[in-house]
Amino acid sequence: MRLIITCLLMAVLSGCAGTSFSFDQARNVEVGMTEAEVISIMGSPSSVFSRGDHQMWVWSYANGLTGTSRAVSFKMVDGKVAELPAIPNSF
Repeated sequence: MRLIITCLLMAVLSGCAGTSFSFDQARNVEVGMTEAEVISIMGSPSSVFSRGDHQMWVWSYANGLTGTSRAVSFKMVDGKVAELPAIPNSF
């Protein structure tokens, strides 16, 4: 019985990947916000990529059980949001 419960729990947990976030949270991020302010709204990013003079902070989330996924990224220059992405109105 314990093995069955463990297997079910592992299956549920493996069905999700990334950092859970909502587009409503992403809409609260503004140009000029600091890294700490963005993290307080969005949580820690799934990944960070350096590109020349800036970084791209990426939040992505996928649920293998429902087939849903979403992603958003912010361009960061000198520790502050420099550019906002287009965020879908409905999802």
